[in-house]
Parts: sequence; structure tokens; C-alpha cells
Amino acid sequence: MKNNQSEFGKGLVVNLVKFYEHFSNDQFTRIKHTLFYLSKTDKEKELMLSDNPPSNLKYGKSLIDNIKYFRDVNLKVYQDEISAISHMITLWANGATDHLFEIETPKGKDWNDIRELVKELKNKGLDMGHGFSGKIYEYKDVLELYDLVKKISILIDKKLGLNPDWGEY
Repeated sequence: MKNNQSEFGKGLVVNLVKFYEHFSNDQFTRIKHTLFYLSKTDKEKELMLSDNPPSNLKYGKSLIDNIKYFRDVNLKVYQDEISAISHMITLWANGATDHLFEIETPKGKDWNDIRELVKELKNKGLDMGHGFSGKIYEYKDVLELYDLVKKISILIDKKLGLNPDWGEY
């Protein structure tokens, strides 16, 4: 590491982008796959994990591997679905929020709205990933972080004089 170089990035946009990248990593995918599986009926769950699932319940090796890991590892350690998912979210947030330690906003009154949202993102994110409070986290907590990133990004673009549109995909 070069002298004075940040380990996880420094700045506003750099750290926002690095944090946002974690919404598509393997840990996040495992959380989404697990929640998708848990939303199914017991019969659908059984068929999904069978050797020859019907085409409407055939979701591919990645999803099945993630579900089996959840069932065979996470549930055995945490005993119940809520605690196991909360632990998965905390682990995801632990890695993702490393990028929030050195997030910063420019000085000046005209950055107050963005600064407040960044502060909220940083506080919520670091509590989730580094607070080790024993609090139970749900997917809605992760979505709050996602929504904050969207709001901050749109405000930055507006500040730059652009007409931002997050888009659908």
C-alpha cells in the first residue's frame, strides 16, 4: 500500500460507488436467494431442492447452492431463519460499509442536504456492519441503505446541473 493511501477509498463519489457495488456481490445474492426461497410454500421448497424440479421451480445451480448453504450451515448455527438472515445481512454490511469510514462531503451550506443523507447512510450502515449490537436486521434495513444511495446520487447530479433519472433497471 502506498503511503497515505486509503484502504477502502476516500471521497464522496468514490466511496458511494464502492459501497453500491456491494449490492451485486455474492453475499448480497445469497441473501436475495434465501429470501426468495423462504417466500415459497413448503411444497415448492421441497420441489425446488429435488433432483428433478419442475420447470417452473428450476432456478439454477447458484440459487440452489445458496439455499443449501443457508439450510445446512446458517440455520444450524443460528437455529432460526430470522437470526440467520440477520447474521447474513450483518456480514454483508460489514464488508460493504468499510467504504463509509472515509466518505466525505464538500464543505459549504449548499451541500447540507447531501451531507445529512451521507451522515445517515454512514451511521445506519456502520451500525449494521460494525455495531455488533446483537440487533436483528431485516432486508428492509438493507433497502434503506440502497434508497439513501439513490437519493444521494440524484442530489449530486442535480448539484452538478444535470437532470438525473435513476431508471428502471
